[in-house]
Order: sequence, then structure tokens, then C-alpha cells
Amino acid sequence: MPRRSTAVIGAVVLALASTSVVAVAATPDRPPSYGTAALSGRAVLPAATSRAGSAPSGAFLGAGDRASAARNGLVLPATGPAFAEQPLQGISSLVPADRTGEWWALSDNGYGARTNSADYELAVYRVRPSFGTSPTTGGVEVVGGFTLSDPDDHVTWQTVCDQTGTPLPPLAGNALPTTAPAVCAGGNRVLTGFDFDPESFQVAADGSFWFGEEFGPFLLHTDAQGRLLQPPVPVPGVRSPQNPLLDLAAGERPTAAGSRGFEGLAISPDRRSLYGLLEGAVTGDNPSDLRLYRYDLRRGELRGYQTYRTEMPATLVNTATIARADGTLAYPGDVAPVGTGPAAIGEITMLDDRRAVVIERDGGGDAPVVPRLKKLFPVELDRRWDGRPVEKSPALVDLLAVPDPGAVGGDGAYFRFPFTTIESVHAVDDHTLVVVNDNNYPFSNGRAFSRTGSLTGLVPDDNELITVSVGGDLDVDPDLLRAPRSR
Repeated sequence: MPRRSTAVIGAVVLALASTSVVAVAATPDRPPSYGTAALSGRAVLPAATSRAGSAPSGAFLGAGDRASAARNGLVLPATGPAFAEQPLQGISSLVPADRTGEWWALSDNGYGARTNSADYELAVYRVRPSFGTSPTTGGVEVVGGFTLSDPDDHVTWQTVCDQTGTPLPPLAGNALPTTAPAVCAGGNRVLTGFDFDPESFQVAADGSFWFGEEFGPFLLHTDAQGRLLQPPVPVPGVRSPQNPLLDLAAGERPTAAGSRGFEGLAISPDRRSLYGLLEGAVTGDNPSDLRLYRYDLRRGELRGYQTYRTEMPATLVNTATIARADGTLAYPGDVAPVGTGPAAIGEITMLDDRRAVVIERDGGGDAPVVPRLKKLFPVELDRRWDGRPVEKSPALVDLLAVPDPGAVGGDGAYFRFPFTTIESVHAVDDHTLVVVNDNNYPFSNGRAFSRTGSLTGLVPDDNELITVSVGGDLDVDPDLLRAPRSR
């Protein structure tokens, strides 16, 4: 497939208050830019959607969690399960399921932390969005899915549903439930949001699934029914405080912040390489440089990394505040890192064998934290995987100011996507991208806060899927627009 120069991809910057376009002459070396963007469709999956017949969930939500939900108008029981079934929430990644407009949607780890997600069953859903062209149209039908499990004992450490493995490091937050929750009742070593935090995924050529995970960070490999096929793949030299293999006895220090592992996972058009992008910076690296690893699916090994530079510094691990289970500091004498910041990535998706799109965002989007940075950046990967930076161009889309001349979103001339966590982007065709938020149910309220500016009358965010058309040709490799058939 021909490639477009990233110098041209980013030649047009979508500004907050301007839709002017700078024309670029078409030459053999410099084809036309993508042009400006516009909102073309929107589909909403209601926040309270749950999986019928599933086990209750939310029993480990703390008093603060329940108070946060109450601020969004959702009064939960003071103790016990918060929900009668598993909420279908937190879409963290979206990839094509077939050629009929259905998609695989990856649910988040549950409620945002290890400690409160021990009864949230890790799941992937098959969805069929119907994109509307007005604020009152557009919906999402859930047509199937699967949950994640480890029936063949590939995970050797303790999990919620099998506590016979190697004990977890004695850190605060690693305490397992004393009684197995209802999700474990069916056996089969079900995996929960306490065990792993999958944030991104892809379908391999054989129809199996690969997940980018944050607690390790790890790469997880499952079959089409969600059963682990091999042990989790670690990243040499990169461990978060939640990593189950962290050796406290030997004085090992984590090198990545908690839940700042593989937030993004892309795949090459030939489905021979995975590209895993960390959400936080690694100790010793520039705080604005996030590592993008290449995993060779044929060799089964990591083959180096490149770096993606964020607009502001990203999060570094702060070992000075990590506590042991008994409340004492794990690393007394350590000091907080310098240069840590609010920037993070939400996803990476390939357009061909070299070009990709990355979601970059800040931590704003819930009352009263106003969002400032939610953008899609085009990048071009280097052919060498030796730590060099990817080539990053100016923003392709500003998700806080998407032109909406057709009044699709009902948000004025510029549609806002004002969510704390925007975690999925994928090409639909040569002129369209789909973008999805992780709604952090029941805690986030970016949409309600954005529309009213008030701290009262807040409601939980829905899962919103939007399509954004671009003026030029994305020139997407067609092999990325469809998934291999699952076996």
C-alpha cells in the first residue's frame, strides 16, 4: 500500500475556534492533506446496560466509590453488591468483528482499581452500533461476547478465583477477598478485574485474541472463547507496583506507575506484529516519552521499542508513596520523581504498515476538572526498533471541538467529547474514524458536567461511539478494516 508522508498528514491542525484549511499542492512527493474533520454519526450504549443472567458485581466498592456514584444520582446499597448483574461498561478498545458492521468491544477491568474490581468478570462484547445523524438517534445492540478465564493454569500466581498459586507481593492493594465472589461459582478459573487490567486488544491471523494489560504490564493471549493459551508475556525491565512478580524481598523497585502499562495495542496489516504503547513513562526515560514495543507474533518475542512523545509530561512511578500491607513504606528514603505530569495515551491504531493514529489526553473530564487535551495525532513508525522516536505530526482531530455542521451531536457548532478516558479509535473506511469513550461507570460525569457546567444534576456517562469524517483520504490498508474469522 502507498504511504502518505506524516509531514502532510498533520499539515492541517483542527483548532478550537477556526475551521480554516491551508491548501497543500498535490505533488508526487506531497499528496493532499487529510483536510478538516466533521462529526458524521453517533451511537449511545446507555450507562446502566448490564449482561443478563450474570453474577452480581460491585461488592468491593468502598464508601468513597459509593459516594462518588451518589454524586451522579446513583444511590447504591451501603454494603454488598452494588449491581445485580455485571455492568457492560468501560469500552477500552474496539476492533472489527466482521464485514457487516459488528465490532468487538473490550470492557475495562471493572471499577478502575484492583481493590474494588474483584467481582467484575473480564469480558469482551460483540456489538452492532447504529450511528445516528441527530442527537436522538443512534444506538448499540449487544449481540454476543465472551469472558476471560485460565482453565489450563497458565497464571502461576494467586488470582481471585484460585488462591492456591504463588502469593502476591505484600503490598497495600494486593489483599485477596477472603471469600470467593459469585463470579467464581462456575469454576474454570474465571479472571477478574483484580487479576488483570486489559485495556486494548487485537485479533491475530488465526482468530485468537491478544490483549494489552496494565497491571504487569503483560500481553495476554486467548482463544476466541477467552481462555488463556499461554502464560502472560512480561516486558523485561518494566514492572508496575501491581505486578505479581515484583520481588520485594530482593528490593526490586517498580519502573512504571500503577495501571500505566499497555493502554494501546495495534497490529500490522499482515497480523505478524503487535505494537504495544505504554500509558506512562518508564523510570530513567524522559517523562514525555512513552515506549511503543513491537512483539513478533511468529517468533513469540518482543523485538525492541520506539518512543512516542506526549504534549506534556506523562506519569512516572512514585516509589516514595508505595506502602506495604502493614502500612509501612515499601521503599523508605525514596523521593518523589521530578517531571511527572497529566498526559496519557488512550489507544494506538494502525492505518497501514507504518502510519498510525494515537489518542492523547489529559486527566480532565469529570466535575470539576475541565478537560483540555483530547486529540488524535498521526504518527509514522520508524523501521528500526532501537529506541528512536516515532514521527509525530500536528493533531488530526481535536475531540473537544469537532465541527458538527449537520447538528449530529446536539452540542452546538463544535461537538465536544469531554470524557476523562477516551480509549478507542479505529478506521471505518478511507474517510472515517470511530472513537469511543471508556465511561468509568458509575463514576464519570463528563457529558453532564460539560453541558451544564454545574456540580448538581450530574449523571453517569454513557458509552458513546462517534464517527468522524476527514476531508482527505486516510488510505487505510484494507486488511485492517476486517478481522480474521475466529476459530
